[in-house]
Amino acid sequence: MNDLKNTIFVIGLPGSGKSDLSKLLAEYINYSFFDMDKVIESREKKTINKIFEDSGEEYFREVESDVLEELSNIKNAVISTGGGAILKEKNRVLMKDRGIVIFIDRPAELIVNNINVSERPLLVQDKNKLIELSKKRDALYRECAKVIFNHNTWDNDIKETFKKLYECVGSYI
Repeated sequence: MNDLKNTIFVIGLPGSGKSDLSKLLAEYINYSFFDMDKVIESREKKTINKIFEDSGEEYFREVESDVLEELSNIKNAVISTGGGAILKEKNRVLMKDRGIVIFIDRPAELIVNNINVSERPLLVQDKNKLIELSKKRDALYRECAKVIFNHNTWDNDIKETFKKLYECVGSYI
């Protein structure tokens, strides 16, 4: 991989498998792994839900951008972004400029059957909100991505899914 683009950003809807697949990818290629939501929770000393509740989405998105900027400077890293990290243009530009962006494209209809909404701040009221998010964000994910991984099966075997992901992205890494 080009030395200037040795960071891998993994984007996609909440519940698409970003964190699990990113972690497996990092282990496989011997890169550091960062889950942005976990980094944010550690810094803020509260859950994502609590950040949204106490400070609102706008504040969360600013913290998210700051964390993304910081993590993007780490060499040999796989970064699992939050599902909404692509909402800000500056984040999309940063990811495209500083690394390879992989979009885990899993249909919202498949996710809603598996997702734990209690862990997803924007989906607490209604699982159907994920379908709305998908419609709003899909074009942004596609614009940002260098690689699109179609994760459109009911198969929940993460290791099998990872093998398919690596077949899709291996030549870029």
